Amino acid sequence: MHKSLRFPSNLYCRIFISTNNFSFKNIILKKTKRLFLVFFLVITSLNVLAQNSSLISACSDFVAGQNVTTWPHVLIATTVADSALSQGAQTFTMNVTDTANGASFRVAKTTANGNWFFGNPIPLTLGSNSFTVPAVTFDRSVKFQFSNGDVEFDALSLNGVNSTCVTPLPTPSSSLISNCSDFIAGQNAATWPYILVATTIADGLASQAAQTFTMNVTDTANGATVRVYKTTANGSNFFGNPIPLTLGSNSVTVPAVTFDRGVKFQFSSGDVEFDALSLNGVNANCICATFSISDVIEACDSYTWIDGNTYTSSNNTATYTLTSVNGCDSIITLDLTITSINSMVDVVNGLTLQAQSATTGTSYQWLDCNDNFAPISGETNVTFTPQVSGNYAVELTLNNCSVISDCFTITSTSYKDILEKKYDVKIFPNPTTNELIISLEGVNIVDIVISDIKGKVFLKQYGLFDQSRINISEYVAGTYFVKILTQAGSKKIRVIKQ
Repeated sequence: MHKSLRFPSNLYCRIFISTNNFSFKNIILKKTKRLFLVFFLVITSLNVLAQNSSLISACSDFVAGQNVTTWPHVLIATTVADSALSQGAQTFTMNVTDTANGASFRVAKTTANGNWFFGNPIPLTLGSNSFTVPAVTFDRSVKFQFSNGDVEFDALSLNGVNSTCVTPLPTPSSSLISNCSDFIAGQNAATWPYILVATTIADGLASQAAQTFTMNVTDTANGATVRVYKTTANGSNFFGNPIPLTLGSNSVTVPAVTFDRGVKFQFSSGDVEFDALSLNGVNANCICATFSISDVIEACDSYTWIDGNTYTSSNNTATYTLTSVNGCDSIITLDLTITSINSMVDVVNGLTLQAQSATTGTSYQWLDCNDNFAPISGETNVTFTPQVSGNYAVELTLNNCSVISDCFTITSTSYKDILEKKYDVKIFPNPTTNELIISLEGVNIVDIVISDIKGKVFLKQYGLFDQSRINISEYVAGTYFVKILTQAGSKKIRVIKQ
């Protein structure tokens, strides 16, 4: 991001600033957050493009059968190469929406002696079709062969793995007890046909804690009820009195105990409708729950959010709705802090640079453009008078927001500048591994001071002549500064020790 900084009309230069926002940790957190939001957007797109049903002939899970006339499509469950895994039970489940006028399937499997066995054809019916080939004690192959590729289905799984050919329909915002997989069938199908299992004795210490279900009912199915079943300390069964379900929030808590026990909530009707359900604080997976996410952002001057809008001031009210693959919504709320730094740079008497910020609390750091924008030590005031001709910039910082101006040229008349122009003082080789050589032209003798980037002095030598050698072989690799001192002035040269 670049922003133009305007000068007074008597100046001939315009400065541009670039954003260097925040610490590395904040950048990583924000990139992570951006990736998180992009992930949701991609899932949303997939939800729009994916199909909710497929034909066998259009599904890549099926391969071509060797008998293209009778059994043209095959679903491979396992092969001998799967070794011990092939010995387990093999199951496919398909929810058929069109049988293609009476299509069927059959099982093909190898036996213990390696021969193939072909089962009898089984008609496909509308709705759920499931078949399991029992486990064996030898490695084998199992295939499900289908007679017609025009069979249409909206759900398919093989050994518990869902097919990628279809995308499940969006999870509804409400559900019936009879349609929610969180409930299991009760043993007393006439009176208490549906059960929500809270805990069992096998859960050990966790079963001793309080057990709670909460359900927001939108239809009571003409007076349905719920009751508590639990085991007691001596292992007996206890059945609580029926509790009428009411419209709105219904909650029942079974207190904690000091022994392992089972707890179930039994329901009298599967036609009860609800739009929220949790068991021991865990939300049901058969209805959508709306998630709220806060997107915390700090930016300089402006920021373009996922809603496509560019914000130039702080904002904590904008929202954006993302839809996941199962049709559930997540609402993103923007929490944006914008920091603006307005600045001008003046030239005073042709020698001094002066930064002017309209924002209280701004700090300043002058930089040497000829030295890869290295900070100039001690130059943190609003004004800066360079001692050597060159190109200089200023970095302004406010509330973790930093901007760097373009370079501005100053022609200095200081003693240091005279040294630059009148005398040719060089140090080579640079970079170096062992020693530095001083080259003097126009001056007979110099003194030197070598320091690191933190200002720590490593060496002082006096009375050096042209081609004098300085041994720095014992120095740690890094950046050092060699200050050349003469009667006419001084000069600092940066060297690299490899």
